Amino acid sequence: MFVSPVRSDHSVPVLSRPTIDMAALRAYRLGRLLDQLADQRIDLAVLINPVSLRYVADWREYALFQSHLQTYTLFVTADGALTLFGAYGRDHPGIDHSGPTHGLNSFDGGLDLAPKTERFVADVIDAVGVGARVAVEHVNPEVTLALAAAGFDVIDAEPLVEAARSVKSAEEIVCLRHAVAVAELALATMRETARPGMTENQVFALLHQVNIANDGDWIEGRMLSSGPRTNPWYQQASERVIEAGDLVAVDTDMVGPFGYSADISRTWLVGDRPSRDQRDRYRRAHEEIHHNAALLGPGLSFKELSDKAFRHPEEFVARRYACLAHGIGMTDEYPRIAYRQDWDALGYDGVVVPGMVLTVESFVASDHGGPGVKLEDMYLITDTGAERLSTVGFEAALLQASPEMSREVAP
Repeated sequence: MFVSPVRSDHSVPVLSRPTIDMAALRAYRLGRLLDQLADQRIDLAVLINPVSLRYVADWREYALFQSHLQTYTLFVTADGALTLFGAYGRDHPGIDHSGPTHGLNSFDGGLDLAPKTERFVADVIDAVGVGARVAVEHVNPEVTLALAAAGFDVIDAEPLVEAARSVKSAEEIVCLRHAVAVAELALATMRETARPGMTENQVFALLHQVNIANDGDWIEGRMLSSGPRTNPWYQQASERVIEAGDLVAVDTDMVGPFGYSADISRTWLVGDRPSRDQRDRYRRAHEEIHHNAALLGPGLSFKELSDKAFRHPEEFVARRYACLAHGIGMTDEYPRIAYRQDWDALGYDGVVVPGMVLTVESFVASDHGGPGVKLEDMYLITDTGAERLSTVGFEAALLQASPEMSREVAP
């Protein structure tokens, strides 16, 4: 069953917000990063990624702008002090100090970044002294070269932040549950509204509308397609007009309230008479995500999950999804677990631990053509197994098998 709105403001469904202990949430997230800095003997982390800024300092402003123009620079010292450059002097409960932007981009700093880089290096020296061990997120190469030339030991900050983010606190799980509820409310709105004659873009816009009305942030991609455009996957929402009898497939990729993601995929029929192929693909995708989810639990290695994962007949292998599962928190995150066919090229091992949240993915489409089906659910890893966080139901009409359908599923 799709969820129903708690209330509606001007026809946009809005859910009641949960009570979050923001102080505890912020303290846990900062503490997770500080543990990583201590383990790697890091004196200073320089964070640029807008998701890292939200995670460590709960800094929300201009996140998409920051993703391509590095306006904000966050210094995190080993003792937990936070200095945000570019904050325009605004008060913020997570920021201890502020300073002017370093302008480490050609929009703010001009085509010659040397003067800006020099001031940045001077601020690093003021923060931790010369010769410190500094972890830096993605910046212009000139920045890291300048730090190295000044005598700093420079390493990549991204693995440290990813490791920190991978295990969630109780407050984070409340945030994730709320993001899921908002995404499922949006899915319900889309499914109930979609009809022949609407474009994919018109249906997709409802996901944005519900997310923003519930104080969410953005959608990571335009992953909605219909009819013949459901195969292959990764065809983004377009001006195509939906027709009666079409499947509509969507992957929410939603960064929602409190900055947390809901990554859920569903496919439904616009109409009431699914074809044999539509039902076949849907049943295969449904079985895949449930088979793989049943494997989840603490202590499972990524390689074990890949080896034991559901196997499709050959005609469905070539157009499989990009991965069989991945971490989710504020956005997609570590780990990304590869299918066995991709393991040698893309796989890496690790261990599933309590507090991780993983999405289990499936895209099923034949390389001979025909419809495609996208399904995906989110699971919290507990001490004893896995708890499904996404509660939205599946399509009964698409799960019904025709008498002539065979389940050609390899063991």
